[in-house]
Amino acid sequence: MNRPSPEEFIPKFRRKKLDEPGFLRKLARFAGRLGAPAVRQLYALYFLFKDPATPKRTKMIILGALVYFFSPIDSIPDLLGPLGFSDDIAVITLVYAQMKSHLTDEIREKARLATEKLLLR
Repeated sequence: MNRPSPEEFIPKFRRKKLDEPGFLRKLARFAGRLGAPAVRQLYALYFLFKDPATPKRTKMIILGALVYFFSPIDSIPDLLGPLGFSDDIAVITLVYAQMKSHLTDEIREKARLATEKLLLR
């Protein structure tokens, strides 16, 4: 049986935002409000999603969290200041905690370096 890839579940209007430039733009725009721990978790999930060794089920869970982060429609709108990202951070933190067993040292290090680079701009 041929199962569709996780990327095929993303609506077309959101698919372009899950590319690396779209991810980096949103992170760069809101990194200060998100804080280093949340940014590091987002990077770790993104790199885990991109890793070909990551199981498809794991990718689906990560995809849901990343789409929620990218979506302009969520429980608490992102434009409401510090509270705007509280629901996004909660979802990312929950998924990150569930995916910790899949995170390699290499992915953690890539996420750490990417976070430092972004926040030192």
